[in-house]
Amino acid sequence: MADFAFDTVLSRSDADDVVRAVAALYDVRRLSGRGVSQSRGEGHRFQFAVDEAQQWWVLVSDNGRRQTYRNGFVDLGGVEPPRESEFFASMPKSLRMLWPLRMLTWGRGRESFSPVLVQPVGRRSLLFTFEHVDDPAFRQTLVIDRHTGIAKRMVGYDQAIIVTAIDDLDAWSPDELPHFEPVTGPVPTDY
Repeated sequence: MADFAFDTVLSRSDADDVVRAVAALYDVRRLSGRGVSQSRGEGHRFQFAVDEAQQWWVLVSDNGRRQTYRNGFVDLGGVEPPRESEFFASMPKSLRMLWPLRMLTWGRGRESFSPVLVQPVGRRSLLFTFEHVDDPAFRQTLVIDRHTGIAKRMVGYDQAIIVTAIDDLDAWSPDELPHFEPVTGPVPTDY
């Protein structure tokens, strides 16, 4: 998969090779799914539908917040009035999991983190460890499915996101309110 070694500490100069390897997993996204996020001590379940080719997305959280992007406008669910935007520009982190290279952790340009370790984990995933450019003890991790290129788990300084299911786009109609089961215990992982 890559021009770098697994289970070996990487240098900052290896970041471009890592980015190329992850980019090779890319495919146009047209899907729906579910997940869990935790930030600042609050946890939320979410459900989403995305059609990259048609340039729209919908993200609904169990707290009732509905965020959308359609026809060149993003609506962040009452936080501010809908405004003109590009498809990826105002996308929340929970949706950027579908395009992990859209996250600011790959050591490109002015990004604060850089990949330092890639390890196989589970049956079909890779665990990426990133360190902060100013503090090598400050780390975050990202698990990416090596077949789909979708990030399944991100743990960082103030947020954790786990994508618990990926389905066909038709599995959920964004016009319907999703039903959220309460989180009881650890979120199961399937790597």
